[in-house]
Amino acid sequence: MKVSQDLSILFHLRYANGNTAGKATICVRLTVNGHPRDGFSLGYQIDPKKFDKKAAAIIGKSTEAIEINTQIQHVKSELLRHYNLLKAQGSTVTPTMIKNAHLCINQEKKTLIQVADFHNAKFKEKVEKEKRSPGTLKKWVTTKDKITIFLKEVFKMPDIPLDRIEYAFAEDFFDYMTLTEGIQDNTAMKYLKNTKQLLKLAVQRKWLTHNPLGDFVCTYINPDRDILDMDELSALYHKEFTIPRLQETKDAYLFMALTGYAYKDALMLSPDNVAKFFDGEDWIVKNREKTWCRENVPLLPIAKEILQKYKNHPYCVANNVLLPINSNQRFNGYLKEVADLCGINKNLTTHTARHTFATTVTLANGVPLETVSAMLGHKSIRTTQIYAKIVASKVSVDMKTLKGIFNLALPDSLLYSAVA
Repeated sequence: MKVSQDLSILFHLRYANGNTAGKATICVRLTVNGHPRDGFSLGYQIDPKKFDKKAAAIIGKSTEAIEINTQIQHVKSELLRHYNLLKAQGSTVTPTMIKNAHLCINQEKKTLIQVADFHNAKFKEKVEKEKRSPGTLKKWVTTKDKITIFLKEVFKMPDIPLDRIEYAFAEDFFDYMTLTEGIQDNTAMKYLKNTKQLLKLAVQRKWLTHNPLGDFVCTYINPDRDILDMDELSALYHKEFTIPRLQETKDAYLFMALTGYAYKDALMLSPDNVAKFFDGEDWIVKNREKTWCRENVPLLPIAKEILQKYKNHPYCVANNVLLPINSNQRFNGYLKEVADLCGINKNLTTHTARHTFATTVTLANGVPLETVSAMLGHKSIRTTQIYAKIVASKVSVDMKTLKGIFNLALPDSLLYSAVA
């Protein structure tokens, strides 16, 4: 049966003299124009009367017939796939090359670093097409660097074949990063998570039969996160600074706390990101730089007030941005001054603004978790649930404080009953 202009795949029966049951073996024969044919056995022995040569299928609807016919179709599609892949490489394709590719004969074994290079090259293409974030690519490159250093220091080799990776690889890699390199547990787990994804890719590409780290659970410890309460947000809003850099820093931070945008996203906001949405209200409409997920947020009145304030600011006009935001290092440095002058005894960073939006501004005021997750641009609602736990913790602290000051006198009737 000709399946392409040059390739022919024929399923046929091979009879063996020693088979006393009269059965024959199903085989496949490959022919490519101008090359000697080759083939192999599928391993099934059947009654020749049940084989339809023209249809290349077993007659009937028995369990055996369904199984064999399914396998025949699978082998046919796989052989065609290997033929197309070999042809795309520009080499002269022979029947033996197709057979060897299908049976994994003489195939070069892939290594972990090769998989990392393959993944990162594909990811770089997506970044160039603005479909992924450059920051995320940088993390993948760092993951490869960490793996390379680990293999060199512990395994004393520049790379490792995929089939030599065992479950213990994950534990040893984690121990090396945390104990030798002094990397924090959560960060080390992120590198391990990326490594698991590389091995998952290898399985998907059929370079590996199974993921040896598939059962390794990447655990994370939720860090304590500073968030502002309503009183602190109010103090921040009403505080006016005569020094422009502090006033601009305060306003930019307050804007982040009222929209949930991370530093990099807020830094890159342009007038084009502000639009009248379906409800007639002003929204910020954009993709999050980190995850490339939609992060559309309706603008609260104070957030709109801040944008209006800097509409004609020289820096904003010159750079086509919404806010005059400094470099991350300077911005965080100025925030410490702002916090001190506002009487806020917390370590304000660009991250605390996003956390404040998720907790004090939204979840603590009854905004559903799903809505908050969508506004934060989270890929999974499980990420947003971290903030829900923070809100629950705050409720617990507030109630304990309330218990200390709440004193409601019991009615006399109950008081006398208790004494009796």
